[in-house]
Amino acid sequence: MSHLLSHYKILDFSRILAGPFAAQLLADFGAEVLKIEPPDGDPSRGWGPPFEADTGESAYFRCANRGKRGLVMDLEDEGCKALLHELMTSADVVVENFMPDSAEFLGFTWEKIHDRYPKLIVASVRGFASDVPAARRPGYDLILQAECGLMSLTGDPSGQPMKAGASVVDIVAGLYLANGIQAAMLHRERTGEAIHVEVPLMEAGLASLAHVAAETLMTGAAPARMGNAHPHIVPYQTFACSDGVAAIGCGKDRQFEVLALWAGIDLEAEPRWRANRGRVEDRERLVRLLEAHFSRRTVAETMDFCDRHAIPASRVRTVDEVLFREAGTLHHLVTTLYDGDEGRMVPVLASPVLFNDMRARSRIPPPRFQG
Repeated sequence: MSHLLSHYKILDFSRILAGPFAAQLLADFGAEVLKIEPPDGDPSRGWGPPFEADTGESAYFRCANRGKRGLVMDLEDEGCKALLHELMTSADVVVENFMPDSAEFLGFTWEKIHDRYPKLIVASVRGFASDVPAARRPGYDLILQAECGLMSLTGDPSGQPMKAGASVVDIVAGLYLANGIQAAMLHRERTGEAIHVEVPLMEAGLASLAHVAAETLMTGAAPARMGNAHPHIVPYQTFACSDGVAAIGCGKDRQFEVLALWAGIDLEAEPRWRANRGRVEDRERLVRLLEAHFSRRTVAETMDFCDRHAIPASRVRTVDEVLFREAGTLHHLVTTLYDGDEGRMVPVLASPVLFNDMRARSRIPPPRFQG
C-alpha cells in the first residue's frame, strides 16, 4: 500500500519546508521523488543545531525530505540544460517555490513550462497569491503566522501574541499542496490536461483559522486570545494539578456532569451549568471551582478518572516523552530508514496515513548532500 503513486515521477525543486513537505507526502505514497538542490544546498541543511555528528545533516532538513533521491544542479549552468530537459520530459509533476523574479529568470513560470512541457503539472508554493499586490513579498512561517492572524490568537491573554511552537503554516500549506497535486494528477488522467497548482502560505494560514475566521465573518469582531481555553466550550483547557498539568475537554454535557460529580459541583444548585451554553456564560466562576479541585489531585489521579469515564484528557507531555516513551502506545509514527551510503539507520517520522491498516511508508532516508 506504500506504492499507490509508484507510477508518478516528481521533481522537487522546492526548499525549506512547505514544498518539500508536500513532495515528501507523495513519496510516502510511493511516488518517485527527485530532490534537486542548488550547489549550496537547501538552506534548511544549515538550520540548527542539532546536526548529526558524523554527516552534519540538520534535523530540520531531515523532517521534510525522507523518501527522496538527491541531485545537485546549477539551473543557471548551460551545461545542465540537457539533463534538465530530460528530467522535465519524463516527469509528471514539478514542485517549486522560487521567488517570482527568480522563476522568471530561470524560466520556471507556469506559462514557460507549460508551453514546452504541456503534460507537466506544476505545483507552486508562494508567500502570497500571484493575484494580489503582495505577490512578490517573501514569506517565512513566522511572517505568515503574523500576517494571517494566527499569532494574534496564540499566547496568554495578558501577554504578547506568540507564534505556534511548530511551523504550522508551512505544514498546512504542504498538506494543501499535496492534496492539490493529487487532484491535478487525477484531472490529467481523466482529461489529458496538465494544470498549475498554487498554494500561497498566507491563504493556507488563513484557511487554518477555520471556525475562528467563520465567527469573525459572522460578527465582524476580532477574537480575543484565550491561552489554552476555548471560546465556545467549557471546560476545554489545561488545569494545574498538584504535580503537573492536564488538558481536559468536555465536548458533551454528559461528560461534564460526570466530571462535576467528581469535583463536588452541585448541578442542582447550578442547573444552567448542565448545558455548555450556560457554562460558557459563567466561565470564570466555574473554572475557579475546577481549578481548586484539580490543584488537590495528581495528574495520574486525574487521568485515571477521565479514562475510566471516557472524558477526553491528557497529561501535557514533552516531545521527547511522546517520541521515546509513548511510541507504540499512543502512536506508531517513529520508524527507521537504512542509509546505505553511511551504513546506518536513520530515525524519522512516518506518514500518519494508513491504507487498509497499513501505514504509508518511505523506504529511503533524506538524501545526503552531494555538492
